[in-house]
Amino acid sequence: MTWSKLLEAPPPLSMTGLLAFMERWKPGSTQGFEAATADQIAALAKPHGGLDALPRVYREFLATMGASTGDLRLTYYGTTSVAALLEDRKDPQRERPNSRRYLKFTMGEEGNEGRDTDDFFELTRPTPDGRDAAIIRIHEEDLVRGKVAPEQPFPTFSDWIRAVLVSRVAFEAEPEKQTRYYSLGPKPETPSRAYEFFTRLGFSLTELGASSALIPLEHPERDTIVLIIAPSPLLQSTGVKVRAREKTQQLLLDEVIQDHKQELSGD
Repeated sequence: MTWSKLLEAPPPLSMTGLLAFMERWKPGSTQGFEAATADQIAALAKPHGGLDALPRVYREFLATMGASTGDLRLTYYGTTSVAALLEDRKDPQRERPNSRRYLKFTMGEEGNEGRDTDDFFELTRPTPDGRDAAIIRIHEEDLVRGKVAPEQPFPTFSDWIRAVLVSRVAFEAEPEKQTRYYSLGPKPETPSRAYEFFTRLGFSLTELGASSALIPLEHPERDTIVLIIAPSPLLQSTGVKVRAREKTQQLLLDEVIQDHKQELSGD
């Protein structure tokens, strides 16, 4: 797929693709996934206008691992459990964000520095294909008060899932120091340069799909995965993470990238 085609019609994230990717990179990593029940999903959707109000990719997520993600931690100090999200709704006295605009999909738990933030869909900002929506990160009480600006670490739920999964099953595998990170500078054309560079090397899109903000690529013959991260409000430089299963392949690719770093950054 060319860069222009990717921008025109980004390949979506699917749960079947997600499961296949995880099992290939970390066999057994999907064990323990439990789907939310139809009644739980309906109960979660009700205050927001019913099932059709939920982004389709989130409905698929709930129907795959909404009850439990097993050993996979999508948040360090929080939960995506539908049971926990429904339990949190039971306090009738608590003021809530506008349910037609915001849908909470992770709930922060107590960590080393207090309770972690929550994650919300902005239901009024769907993606063009209607499968997903913009997401924000903020404590629920701050969202209600409107006095603290939310963060947007990822543009959409799909991008968040892509980033977390690639990290958990590939980049954080032992030895973790084998994963390499390259900062390629702030130029807006750098993500397209990086994408074209790696596709020329034989890399292609994975089952996780992609967006202009976050692009996982894989080279099956070299057992290597690359994640291209476009500049954002939190990261002003294009980033590239690279991990090969074999150290020799990692060293070879590192040498190639270092030789072409100026070309990639456009300097």
